[in-house]
Amino acid sequence: MKNWLQAMGLLAILTLSATPLSAQWPDYPTRNVPRTPDGEPDLNGPVPRTSWGTVDLSGIWARQSGGGNDEEDANAIPQATFFDIGANLEGGTPYTPWAEELRAERMANDMRDNPDAHCLPIGHMQLHLHPQPRRMVQTEDLLVIIYESNYGLREIFLDGRPAPDNNPIPWWYGYSRGWWEGDTLVVETTHFRDGGWLDVNGSPLTGEGTITERFTRTEFGHLEIVVTVDDPKAYTEPFTVQVDQEIMVDTALIEFICNENERSTEYFDQD
Repeated sequence: MKNWLQAMGLLAILTLSATPLSAQWPDYPTRNVPRTPDGEPDLNGPVPRTSWGTVDLSGIWARQSGGGNDEEDANAIPQATFFDIGANLEGGTPYTPWAEELRAERMANDMRDNPDAHCLPIGHMQLHLHPQPRRMVQTEDLLVIIYESNYGLREIFLDGRPAPDNNPIPWWYGYSRGWWEGDTLVVETTHFRDGGWLDVNGSPLTGEGTITERFTRTEFGHLEIVVTVDDPKAYTEPFTVQVDQEIMVDTALIEFICNENERSTEYFDQD
């Protein structure tokens, strides 16, 4: 059997080669960026605000390697990791026996059923931690996140609507609604499709799960996302992890169409 990671490597090469670097937008200066005397973005500059008074989360954000919280602080929220969401949790991720068995089965199969391997929408946590960046576009009533990875698109409604109660069709990204608590945007997402993946190794997310995210822009260039996963079918108790992201300026997303020239699935059934 071909190794899953080899197949994913081939997928990355094929998809990236479909968009020549010379065909992308040239660098163009981002407006309203605080700068140091040498012209570099001042990541520690003041947090921008919208015309209606909230913190402005808009911009292109990338995963901050290593995390931004103090690992020596006993009260620090553990950092999530791309391959294993709960690697830094004390005592490990609180899987139910069913979820632990499913994760082990997914890993034994080289994670070949990860949606990312099939150019399907990726779960929230994989997207938050993915090496490819994402753009946030904020209005008073809506926050849109455009993910470069698999060209994903997510809507977060800020207009005060409640969670849907009309037996809605489950969605890959679930139904997200948010509200402000001070300068932190709280987002609750429910009604996921069953069979989700929280990380590369296959930690499950089921249709019973709720994900609550708390977005806090601590400086101009830094964004903290504290995520609580509550899924009684997959986990014995809710757990909380943190993701740190850093702003990218003077640049743009690329058009990443995962299915174009995709060949990796040809290898999955070969020994």
